[in-house]
Amino acid sequence: MKRLFLLLTSFFCLLNCFGQSVKHVILISIDGFHPDMYLDNSWPSPNLRQLMKNGTYANHMVSVFPSYTYPSHTAMVTGAYPARSGINYNQPIGSNGNWFWFAKDIKVPTLWQALLKAGKTTASVEWPVSVTTQITWDLPEIWSNAHPEDRITVARDYATPGLIAEIEKNATGKLDSNSMSEEYLSLDEQSGRAAAYIFQAKKPAFMAVHFACVDGMEHGYGRDADSVRLALAANDHAIGDILEAVERSGLKDSTTVIIVGDHGFCTIHQIFRPNMLIKNVSAAFIAAGGSAFLYRYGDTKKEDVASIIKSVTDSLNKLPKDKRSLFRIIDRKELDKMGADSAAIMALSAVPGTVFSGSITKAKTANNGPGTFIQQNPLDGVFVPTQGGHHGYDPNRPEMFTGFIAYGARINKGGHIKELCVTDIAPLVAKLLGIEFNTPDGHLPAGIINNGYGDPGIK
Repeated sequence: MKRLFLLLTSFFCLLNCFGQSVKHVILISIDGFHPDMYLDNSWPSPNLRQLMKNGTYANHMVSVFPSYTYPSHTAMVTGAYPARSGINYNQPIGSNGNWFWFAKDIKVPTLWQALLKAGKTTASVEWPVSVTTQITWDLPEIWSNAHPEDRITVARDYATPGLIAEIEKNATGKLDSNSMSEEYLSLDEQSGRAAAYIFQAKKPAFMAVHFACVDGMEHGYGRDADSVRLALAANDHAIGDILEAVERSGLKDSTTVIIVGDHGFCTIHQIFRPNMLIKNVSAAFIAAGGSAFLYRYGDTKKEDVASIIKSVTDSLNKLPKDKRSLFRIIDRKELDKMGADSAAIMALSAVPGTVFSGSITKAKTANNGPGTFIQQNPLDGVFVPTQGGHHGYDPNRPEMFTGFIAYGARINKGGHIKELCVTDIAPLVAKLLGIEFNTPDGHLPAGIINNGYGDPGIK
């Protein structure tokens, strides 16, 4: 009987151990990450493929609408679409160049807040919309309008006091506008070193890291350019630094690493300026790469909306057939299903290769951050040529699909799922860390977490 009692006690202790949450989750975002970067062996990503082989990966992950960086990253830490989070674009409408840098602009609860309430520590490295005192160790993404490529000078004023100096002393050396510039791959390399140091020294329960350079190269040269492959190689190496920090910390068995993207990418060749077609209506399009959203302004009333939509739609439908085929019109009912900004009265979604601009005249190009060159163009016309790459399209287009890999504690080894959404990341992190976190739009994906009972599902 004594032996049976000991066996039963050991068995139930084992079950309880398996049922416990992990102690650390590291969420790493590669901006502009698309699934072929780990599914296709021609991409330089050995660490990603190793994680994929020994963890669980998705065929693809679906972004938000518009498929933009700041709305998508916000969705990952809130489980909310833009209509609920309030982060509808990278920049507030009417911005003079400022982006949504401050977490106070998020209108729903965040993982940062939930983890703080649960008594758990957090960290952030270059994560969008993360300027806040609610993150334990915060190195946020923020810059000045005069120098949008510089990711360290302004950040010094908003980072956790003493954190940057500590990182410089122990991990990176002196950081400046060259070593932390979005124009150079060293930005992501230094971010990786900073994240590796923070994890090893501070051991946060949750750390979110954002790598920006793949997106920057895709904006400049298109989806599959050689420079994009170089940027991905730099990211893969930085991920290796973080994985080594986990190993050196002795925390590998209790740590989960999640690799995500925020949106896919399209190579582009043409700009469409729909505001040049609007006549005698109090409304205008706000462009977001491969999409554009119509807003009424002035003293227009709700009863005016139908006539505005008809007038704008009629103008668009008068375009020559070859031009009209470059986009589709999305009504408010569909926008509601997509969780897009509730203030927009309709939207346009372009086919890959065409992007929108809200301008009505040619303009001198100006840099207000990644992807903003497209809003200015020195050429006249409703349609003008361009080059490079962009996103912002309907997230259900395959070109906009982004990536997902999970590895480590409680993650199924050799797992494979078809699809999830960026809003599902917050419930996944919350489940792993054992906290309650109800989300407006996110759902816990099946097939990723091993519940410890020989079943690869979730309990």
